[in-house]
Amino acid sequence: MKAIKTHRATGAVAAALVAATLAQPVVAQDYSDVTLRHATGLPQSYPMVVTTERFNEQVEKETGGKVKVQMFWGGSLGGMKEALDLVSKGAADISDIVPGYFITQLPLYSMTNAIPHTFLDPAAATIALMEVSNSHDAQVAEYQANNIKPLIFRALGNFYFMCTKPVATMEDFKGLKIKSFGNYIPKLVEALGATPVNVIVADAYEAMKRGSLDCTYSSFPDMEAYKLHEVAKYITDVPMGGIVAYSDSMNLEKFNSLTPDTQALLEKTGRDVTLWWNEQAEADSARAKAAMLAAGAEMVAFDDPAGLHAAIPDMVALWIASMEERGMGAEGKAYAEALMAKYAEVAKQ
Repeated sequence: MKAIKTHRATGAVAAALVAATLAQPVVAQDYSDVTLRHATGLPQSYPMVVTTERFNEQVEKETGGKVKVQMFWGGSLGGMKEALDLVSKGAADISDIVPGYFITQLPLYSMTNAIPHTFLDPAAATIALMEVSNSHDAQVAEYQANNIKPLIFRALGNFYFMCTKPVATMEDFKGLKIKSFGNYIPKLVEALGATPVNVIVADAYEAMKRGSLDCTYSSFPDMEAYKLHEVAKYITDVPMGGIVAYSDSMNLEKFNSLTPDTQALLEKTGRDVTLWWNEQAEADSARAKAAMLAAGAEMVAFDDPAGLHAAIPDMVALWIASMEERGMGAEGKAYAEALMAKYAEVAKQ
């Protein structure tokens, strides 16, 4: 009987505690009442802007409409190469920053955007960069110096060679004119005995149609979006690694002016959308590949994938060497080691 009484007493205490807890007033989140100006150089039809739209919708929903986002599409406030100035100087509160356009101002951040043939798991590279962005002192300082706060990161899936004729051997690369951009992809192309041609993806269709370009070097979604398979239907079936394409970054002063609850929500939503896009990107890559194959494109089996990979120089080492030339050798080496260690850790999971 005593045991029963004790059990009943314990239950009564627990019930009282639950009732007291439920009786406590719910503390409302203190969200800023603000409209954020979000500028992008991309059109609303571009596939990856679904991340921007998802971010905006979730923030407005979670704050009950207190935080609103006003979009400026298609470069109406400034193009992709003006994005850093737009955000850092406060002309826009948020914009999509491609770090490869701003190597001088963002030398560390540009690493994952600049070097090819390194991140065969682009989703892992995105997570690694997101983690390092919050933990590596030099990276944090670089963001602060440019008055930006990255919120959403996006990967582009593995790049492939798409050519106007089949490329199945190392010999087939010799003399080809291959679309290139940046400082490192030309080194990759030259290592294969081909000639790099600086062409943006939007101009690749006409260049291959005219014969001034033999191959593009792009991800499946970009190939399909720009209909490159109509003029170059042969895709060499060797993944060459992806990149972290760009981030939606916020003016740091504006971010710091918001309430702590708003800051926490923006960071959490940015991370959630980043992870969501990692899943979507893989599915989108598979979709784009299937669409091109259905339209007549062909995957070309390469006879020596290991030989192809071995022919390409160590891009991380080249990047560190470039940092040494800038007088940032020790800083660059430490950053590369931290990033690649985190990438290897995430890729194994």
